[in-house]
Amino acid sequence: MSNTYTWTVTNLTGYPVFDGQTDVVTTAYCTVVADDGQGHTASIQVIQPTPLNSERPFVPYADLTNDIVVGWVQDELGVEGVNSIYAALDGDIAAQINPPPTPQSFPLPWVTPPTPDLSIPTN
Repeated sequence: MSNTYTWTVTNLTGYPVFDGQTDVVTTAYCTVVADDGQGHTASIQVIQPTPLNSERPFVPYADLTNDIVVGWVQDELGVEGVNSIYAALDGDIAAQINPPPTPQSFPLPWVTPPTPDLSIPTN
């Protein structure tokens, strides 16, 4: 069974005028959620610069969609970056399914524990 991943753009920042264009997005903020379909989910926040790129056409701000911006973010991250995000989310879900052992505190072996005073106080 594999996880499904959902990318949601949560914020965009940029400049009213930049490089001859108006309302230019230069950074995208996304939440990526992994879901195993069995009740386990994990999420991560991604903040990614989205510089103007001469290899892709400029899209006016009013025409942007979640899919367009997610495409920019994934292009900037590259396959390795996207796969790294997925691996981290997969690890979080795996830890929910099979939690790692919890470390415990041990008494120091060279320190003798104090003997409790069990006497009854008198007034």
